[in-house]
Amino acid sequence: MDQEAFQPTPEKIKKVEVRELAPEEFWGGSVPLGELSEEEFAQRIGEVATELGFTYSGYRVSGDYHFSRYPRRAFGPVAPITKYQEALQKLAGKLGTSGNEEKKSDQPKFRILLGLQEGYAEHKKRAIIERIDKGEITDIEEAKKVIRSEIDNLSEGGIDIDKCSSLGELKDLLEKINLGKDHTLAEVQEALGEGFNLVSAEIYSAGSWGKYTEPAIIIEGDKSQLQKVFALAEKFRQARISVEDLQDGQSHMVETRYCEDPDKE
Repeated sequence: MDQEAFQPTPEKIKKVEVRELAPEEFWGGSVPLGELSEEEFAQRIGEVATELGFTYSGYRVSGDYHFSRYPRRAFGPVAPITKYQEALQKLAGKLGTSGNEEKKSDQPKFRILLGLQEGYAEHKKRAIIERIDKGEITDIEEAKKVIRSEIDNLSEGGIDIDKCSSLGELKDLLEKINLGKDHTLAEVQEALGEGFNLVSAEIYSAGSWGKYTEPAIIIEGDKSQLQKVFALAEKFRQARISVEDLQDGQSHMVETRYCEDPDKE
């Protein structure tokens, strides 16, 4: 990744109301993926995550998988750094490669992994399809009830699930529609302006529960410019983002007004 100097821009920074949580000590690591196929990587990281009872929260970029100490405390205390170091070595061993730990920066620099899919309806839709495939939802009326409970404003998009007379027909409808709006690198560049280093990536989180992927942008810049990224996260209807302070070695969660399940202090 290009380590260019990060110069604050003279443009006026738009401020939005966000909730910033207390920081945790930062840790980050990466492994090269080599010639592994999508299926091989998914299988191996899933096996290690299940074995360790660990969730990998990271991203894939330029042939590497990066993950870091995710500072969210909603499901209990954040695991100690030693657990992340173990997860790095176990994953490297499973992939037949070597792991690398990230060092602090000498610049006042931050990193944010910003998802490009607006809102969470598409993710919720895919989760419902997966539950149907696993046989956890077996009745069309049950499926309609779950959809109405978890996905808002379907009718506003002209989607009428009541026209479906079988579970298979309903699943086919869900698979054909896209409930998410995917943003682009160009939009991020236009919104943020100069002074940021932007790289396209893919969010890739994995645990015993399965995996989650989403197109994303890695944003690095001077810490004085964070408000611009907070405003962009709100514009993209992101509920939360993790801010990594690469100079001070800390990370913390930031929640926008779209957050429906606030983290613990």
